[in-house]
Amino acid sequence: MGISPTVGLAGPLRLLREAPTLPGAPVLGDEERPVREGEERLIRCAACGLGLAQVTARVQIGGRHAHVFANPAGLVFEIGCFRGVFGARGEGPFMAEFSWFPGHSWQVAICRSCEAHLGWRFSSLEGFRFWGLILSRLAEY
Repeated sequence: MGISPTVGLAGPLRLLREAPTLPGAPVLGDEERPVREGEERLIRCAACGLGLAQVTARVQIGGRHAHVFANPAGLVFEIGCFRGVFGARGEGPFMAEFSWFPGHSWQVAICRSCEAHLGWRFSSLEGFRFWGLILSRLAEY
């Protein structure tokens, strides 16, 4: 079951604009470091460098990996969607109010090392979970 960008649990989905996608363009970070043989590139916390997920953890939700949303306070976030995140943890209860993804509750996601706010973890009643991580708070190397 896909997620459509129409109506959320608490009203209209607050999609501000589609995040740009350019073929072949890197999705995350400008950091460049040579990858050693046998070493896989990781999505990392930009604050402390902790590995958060493999680059293959990127997923599309509602037909896109990247989304731009505003929270009720008017703060705008560009997030990328991921599965299989191991370097972040959910903090606090799951909340249904103001969810950006219909049918999903959310909780804050923080880095397991430095506890920087990285985004949110989303969960549906059916048990489908994914992470919406703030792209400007991630690096890839």
